[in-house]
Amino acid sequence: MSKIIHEWYDGYMKNYFSKKILLLMTGMVCCSVSLFGAETVYCLHGFMRKSSSMNKMAKAFEKEGYETYCWDYPSREKTIEQHAEALLRDLQVTTRKYPGEAIHFVTHSLGGIIVRAVHNHPNCPEEAKMGRAVLLAPPNQGSCAGQFLSHIGLFHKIMGGKAGRQILFSENFDYVGEFPKEKEVLVISGTCGWNPVVGGENDGKVSVQESCLNTPHKHKTHFSGHSWMMYSDTVIYNTKMFINGS
Repeated sequence: MSKIIHEWYDGYMKNYFSKKILLLMTGMVCCSVSLFGAETVYCLHGFMRKSSSMNKMAKAFEKEGYETYCWDYPSREKTIEQHAEALLRDLQVTTRKYPGEAIHFVTHSLGGIIVRAVHNHPNCPEEAKMGRAVLLAPPNQGSCAGQFLSHIGLFHKIMGGKAGRQILFSENFDYVGEFPKEKEVLVISGTCGWNPVVGGENDGKVSVQESCLNTPHKHKTHFSGHSWMMYSDTVIYNTKMFINGS
């Protein structure tokens, strides 16, 4: 009887410690992944908005296991090119932290133009080019609404003399450069707008046609207004699916 008990005890302890070792090794692997490798999602807000406007979007990606950044920038105080330089510096920090890991982008309005400019900078990291991009309501072909407001002097002061002036007076943003042809990009355009100045299907500020890129990309429309698109559960779902490569 004593022999049977000892054999049972020895077997139990071996099984117990085997499970403990397996759990420990699994934890170490998971820790290594989180410390030494992570794909990143940069969320960029639009003109005269704050990074908090992209919080809901960023939290959705955090739940998917991505490292996320709601990148804040003083939109009125610098030109598009200067904002791109500032973003580039942060991207370089991320690439040093996670070398070889893709950096993805989710942008709203002007944020998409800034990311375009980054991709055309000679120091743009390969990790950024590897990643996918989702552009929400980007004025890629300029903004008729902005050009209309450029005739009203008060709006010159409201928009400022930097990126705001570029929005008012740019017929398109070809001068910031295009995304690389191999870059996977999704544009989501809003259609909940009845602005006669913009014309066609629009979100109140940017038309579906104005949002399109000159380079190959995927395109979706959603019944939402320009300023609130990033809060839509449907938009967030489609954005996640695209970034995930689904």
